[in-house]
Amino acid sequence: MSSSILHDPGMLRTLLLVLLLAAGAWFPWPQGPVRTAHAAQPDQPAGANLPAGPVRLPACPDRPNCVITQAEGAVRDGQYIEPLPFTGDAATAMRRLAVSLGALPGCTVTEMDGLTVRAQCRSKVFGFIDDVVCVADPAASVVHLRSAARSGWWDFGVNRDRAEQLRRRFLGLSR
Repeated sequence: MSSSILHDPGMLRTLLLVLLLAAGAWFPWPQGPVRTAHAAQPDQPAGANLPAGPVRLPACPDRPNCVITQAEGAVRDGQYIEPLPFTGDAATAMRRLAVSLGALPGCTVTEMDGLTVRAQCRSKVFGFIDDVVCVADPAASVVHLRSAARSGWWDFGVNRDRAEQLRRRFLGLSR
């Protein structure tokens, strides 16, 4: 490999993409359709059309590119994170959460339906899309969230970082 490739940002980015795609071919992927309790539309990822209100979020896949606040949904070490606490009524908390989520770099709130907020977040470098689903649990005064990459194996900790940024913004707006 020529050293000039390493000094050209465009070539380096292309090389990294090729390496990431090649690495993805080595990992076993599930065969057949993914089944969840809530069927998704054909152009949406599984779990995208969750009903409003307190629900169980779909479990994270057995890949390190997802975080979730419901312990039973974390199938790998490192996927579980603490839920986001709130005070007051859940509807107001979810409006604050939608503002916080929409302010994160690359994130767009795609739906706000009662006690559920959904967003898509696009990565800076390659434009990969991650899905974020947040659901209020009024009885426990917490917001549960799931942030997961749609594709790939590893996300370099992007979903965990995003969830922690969201936590800081949301708790900052709650005061």
